[in-house]
Amino acid sequence: MQEETTEVVVIGAGMAGLTAATTLAPQAEVVVLESTDRTGGRVDTVRQGDYWINVGTQFTEGTGTLIEALDRHGIEMGSLEGRSIALHLNGSTVDTSNPFALMFRTRMSMMDRLGLAIVGARVLAATPFLESQSRFAQRARARLESKLASYLLNGVRSELAATIVRSWSAQWMGCDPDETAAAQFVYSVGIALTDPAKVPNFSLPVGGNQTLTDVLTEDLGARIRLNSVVQSVRRDGDGVVVDYLDGDQPKQLRAKRAIVTAPADITERIIPDLPQQYRNAFNDITYGRYVVVGFFTDEVGPQRWDNYFAISAPQLSFQAVFNHAAALRTGDDRKPGGALACFAGGGKADALLDLPDEEIVSRFRNDLLSVLPELEGKLGEPILRRHRRVVPFWAPGRRKTLPTLRDPLGNIYLAGDYQLDVPSLADAATSGERSALAVLASLGRSR
Repeated sequence: MQEETTEVVVIGAGMAGLTAATTLAPQAEVVVLESTDRTGGRVDTVRQGDYWINVGTQFTEGTGTLIEALDRHGIEMGSLEGRSIALHLNGSTVDTSNPFALMFRTRMSMMDRLGLAIVGARVLAATPFLESQSRFAQRARARLESKLASYLLNGVRSELAATIVRSWSAQWMGCDPDETAAAQFVYSVGIALTDPAKVPNFSLPVGGNQTLTDVLTEDLGARIRLNSVVQSVRRDGDGVVVDYLDGDQPKQLRAKRAIVTAPADITERIIPDLPQQYRNAFNDITYGRYVVVGFFTDEVGPQRWDNYFAISAPQLSFQAVFNHAAALRTGDDRKPGGALACFAGGGKADALLDLPDEEIVSRFRNDLLSVLPELEGKLGEPILRRHRRVVPFWAPGRRKTLPTLRDPLGNIYLAGDYQLDVPSLADAATSGERSALAVLASLGRSR
C-alpha cells in the first residue's frame, strides 16, 4: 500500500470541507480527499449565457463566514429584496406578500381560508422566538423541538391547508411535516413568509452558488484529490491514519489531524472506533430528499413572474418553482430568457426518485406549463438531478444530542451543515472554519 504524510487531511470537498481547507492552507500542509469527480458537494450550478440554475442548494443567507468569503473574493450578489413568493392553487397564481389577495382572490373554500390563516398565524407567531436568547424564547424553542411540525395543523379541518403545509416542508427541507420537529419547520418557512428584505443577505451569488466553491477549489489547486473514496479514519498515537482508494488503488495517508466533513451516515461508517454517544448523535440525523428539473427559457420582454423568486405549487408533481433570474431583474432593462428550477421534495421526491428520466421530465414540464403557459415552446433542454441526501433534519427530541458532535474525537475533528443551529450553506461554511481554527490552535498556530 502506498503511504504518504501530511499535516492535516480534510475529508469531503463540499462547502464545509473547502472552507476548512482554505482556512488551513496558509498555515499548514493540507490534503483534501473527495470521493466524487467534482467539488462543491450539494452545491451544484449549471450556467448558460447570462443565467444560471442552482440544481443543488438554492440560496445564500445569514451572516458570517460564507458572506465574508463572498465579499473577500469579490463575488457579486444578486439581491432578492423586493421579490416575493407566489402561490399557485386551483389554477390561479397569487402573490403571498399581499395577504388580502392571498385570502380572498385564491380559489378556495372558507374552511380552507380559515385553515391556512391558522397555520400562517402559528408560524409567524413562533418565528421571533427562534433567534432570541431570552428565557421565554428558550422555553418556546424547547416546546417547538418537542413537537412534530404537523402540530401546526391541530384543529385545522382543511385538507388543502394540510397539502400546503406538506408542500412548504418539502420545498424548504425535503421532508414531510410528520418527519421533522416543528422548530426547524418554523424557521425554514418563517423566512419564506416574512419579507426577504428583513433577512440579512438572503440572496443569490451572481453565477450561482457554485461561483464560490469554484473559487475555493481553484485556490486549493492540487491539494484536492478527486475520486478518492475514504475507507476509514483512525486515531493513531499523536495523529491519524486515513485509508482510501485512489480509483482502484488502495492508499494510506498519515496526518497530525483530520477534519471529517462527510454526511452523518458516511462519517459514522468511516470512523470505526466512534464512541457510542457520537454514533447515537449521528443516528439522530435524517436527510431530506429532492428531485430537481431545471429549464433555461427564451422568452422576450417583461413577464408576470419576474418579481417572484419562487412559486409554491402544492398540488402539482413538484412543490415549487425557483426563479433564479429574479436576482437579475433590476430596472427596465430586462434581458431575454430566464432560468427556472422545479423542486419536488419529501414524499413526492420519494415517489419520483426511481422513475425513468423521461417520465420525471414529462410530468414537470407539463405542470410547469400549466402554471406558466406563456412558456409553451420556450423551454430549453431539461437538467435533471436526483438528491437522496440533502438537508439534515431532526425528529422531535433528537436534536438534543447535537452538541456531542461539536467536540473533536482526539485528533479527528468534525464539520458539516448538521453541526450548528440551522442546516444551511452558511452554517456549513462556519462549521468548516471553526474546525480549521481549532486544528490550527491544537498545532500551536494562529490564523
